[in-house]
Amino acid sequence: MIYQTNWKASSLWTISKEEKKELEVIFEAVRKSEEFRDISKKSEFNQFLRQAEIDALGIDQAGKVYAIDIAFHEKGLRYGSTDEEAAARVTKKLVRSYLAMRGYFPGREYEIIFASPKVGPTRDIVIDKAVESLCRILGDVNREKFKYITNDAFRDDILRETLRVTKDDADTNELFLRSYKLLRLYCPELKAMFESKE
Repeated sequence: MIYQTNWKASSLWTISKEEKKELEVIFEAVRKSEEFRDISKKSEFNQFLRQAEIDALGIDQAGKVYAIDIAFHEKGLRYGSTDEEAAARVTKKLVRSYLAMRGYFPGREYEIIFASPKVGPTRDIVIDKAVESLCRILGDVNREKFKYITNDAFRDDILRETLRVTKDDADTNELFLRSYKLLRLYCPELKAMFESKE
């Protein structure tokens, strides 16, 4: 796996004319849908795509591309003042990532993930429904390409899994893993809490 954090497409990268036309059709279909009509009131396709910035972009050995955005707020996801605003921000990120994956990595398998360790129950339901609607519009009814991972699923599928598979890494430059290993020296209960599958 190779990855880059804070990924943004280079201004030198181009998208084929055919692919761009397809992406513009997809963009307009999302924008004209009742649920997402406000997704891009102020920007046209080119500007909307140029604004795509992905927290972490990775490519595995098989060539599958992963676009991951992560939001962490101690008191729970704070995107906007309402649940609907939060859902709009999350889906806007997913649409931008989707268009970037289709445009800059054509023909590749990809997975687009939005993850947050803490989202309030009502907000979580509203966002999940919005992601489901987006998947329906984009033809991903089984949610194979889009993942919305929060709360307990974040703990189990991301945090625990990361700590489990890296527990034997002796040398790491990852600040998070180094911090975790330091904490584990003084809090051995962390090992049982996070490194075992329950």
